[in-house]
Amino acid sequence: MKHWRFINCLAIFCLSVLMLSCSTENAVVGSIGVSDVKSSGCKASASLLDSRPEYYNSFVGQKSVLRLSFGADNIVNGRFEDFMDNCAIDLFHVGVSSSEGKIILALYPDKDMMTNCLCRYDVDFKMQNVVSGNYQLEVYHTTADKQISKDNMIYSGTVNLEKGKEVVLTMSR
Repeated sequence: MKHWRFINCLAIFCLSVLMLSCSTENAVVGSIGVSDVKSSGCKASASLLDSRPEYYNSFVGQKSVLRLSFGADNIVNGRFEDFMDNCAIDLFHVGVSSSEGKIILALYPDKDMMTNCLCRYDVDFKMQNVVSGNYQLEVYHTTADKQISKDNMIYSGTVNLEKGKEVVLTMSR
């Protein structure tokens, strides 16, 4: 009888350790991070004061896209393509947060400057520790203060991230 009780206690202990190690691993995998952020220079520009009205309206009317490509080692290569911001921007940053199947991305410049022209930029980045699956994705284009709100949300929807597949999302501006 003593041996039976010892075996039961040992089994419960082993199961507890196994369950805790699985939940710890899940927490590590669920912590998404961003690295290797690279900004292009100004690819094209337009100014309300200096550009022809039809060119300026066409320039401002073009939608930007976000490309997400799931690669090896749970890394997603991302690219904000043709994003408009002031001409004086030298560098962009990408912030990420995640919880319970939701990813929030924020694109923001290193500084805020008021200019009379707009430029188109590309911003490349990598997200680590992403697991294949469906996510609710929210994307924000903020100022340097990084404050997100409904006013600077440029995308909200469900995305399916699978290895070897690229997702192309059109932003609202």
